[in-house]
Amino acid sequence: MVVVADPDHRGELNGVADAGNRRHRALWSLDGSNVELVRSLGSFWRAQTAGWLFSALFGIVSRVLAFEDIVFALTLTAILEPLGFALTTLAHRVFRDRTVSITLTVVLVALMLSIAGGLLQMYVSNTIKGILLPGGDPGNVAAGVAIPLVYYTLVFLGWSLAYLWIKADADGRAQRIQRHQAREEALRSELHQLRLQLDSHFLFNVLNTVAMEIPDEPDTALEMIHRITAYLRYLLENQSRRICSLSDEIEAMRAYVRIQELRFEGRLDCVVKVESAARPIAVPHLILQPLVENAVKHGLPSPVGRFTVGITVECQGDDIMIEVSNPGRLATHERDRPAVGLANIRRRLELHYPSGHALSLIQMGDTVVARLALKGPACFA
Repeated sequence: MVVVADPDHRGELNGVADAGNRRHRALWSLDGSNVELVRSLGSFWRAQTAGWLFSALFGIVSRVLAFEDIVFALTLTAILEPLGFALTTLAHRVFRDRTVSITLTVVLVALMLSIAGGLLQMYVSNTIKGILLPGGDPGNVAAGVAIPLVYYTLVFLGWSLAYLWIKADADGRAQRIQRHQAREEALRSELHQLRLQLDSHFLFNVLNTVAMEIPDEPDTALEMIHRITAYLRYLLENQSRRICSLSDEIEAMRAYVRIQELRFEGRLDCVVKVESAARPIAVPHLILQPLVENAVKHGLPSPVGRFTVGITVECQGDDIMIEVSNPGRLATHERDRPAVGLANIRRRLELHYPSGHALSLIQMGDTVVARLALKGPACFA
């Protein structure tokens, strides 16, 4: 007999199955590396345009002050800055799809290419000055050679080092995201395998129970099969569901207890006390079943005529405390199938709550209590 001690009991397993159809899926149109590439490309063009626009404004002001000829300053800027934009864009095209780490060799290559770019800019600058300012002083080496060479070499070198540093950082982040995604996928696969193991474990036990009832109680066995079918339908409809509300989990547990009631009518009672605030909290799907299954199994040898499996849930914010109790003595070791259920739940807790769970079995008088503490939201929701 299931005794409900909370006011929000919904009763039917079909309601649980309907709730199970609301799946929480995250659909990704881009993997981590592509996301990083798109972000990097967008950031590059914004930085590239803004940087060369600033260089153009600085060039116009400095050239007007140096040559006192605004037409010449505008013409020289209109040629040199777009040329610098084109050269750095070409460098971007060359290095965009290559994985580059900043080493001494890379810095030296960047320096040589920057000097080559500075020489090209110097040649173009001197050619334009020779055409537009034919009366200039040809002996002014500082103005004609050193200044444009040093200026554009430093511009290209600064651009190269900044680009390589940002690209190396973006490549590193993309690799970390790929490794994280691969690890996450492996953990999700392990969670799925654990769910399959749990379902198989449950099916093995209930089929054994039905087989024992068929010779003496065929009607009871038939009704048990009907209830098992309903429960298995719920499992199938929610087989890809990793997280559910505690309310749904309680309903699934009640359905399991109703299966066991048919065999132990008159002996098995189940008392459920759940705080209303705890009902909407998300928990791993089927996290209670192994605990309740063990409580029913180990409560059977109780010397009393009836025995009660108690389930109590309390919450503080997002943290919940679950206790499943049954009469009996705590065994010093577990064997075979009970160990499968407990090992399964411990591993699932490690994956869903890496540092926010505690599961313990304690003896309190003549009662064995399985105490489960869950802190914070579950991972892999």
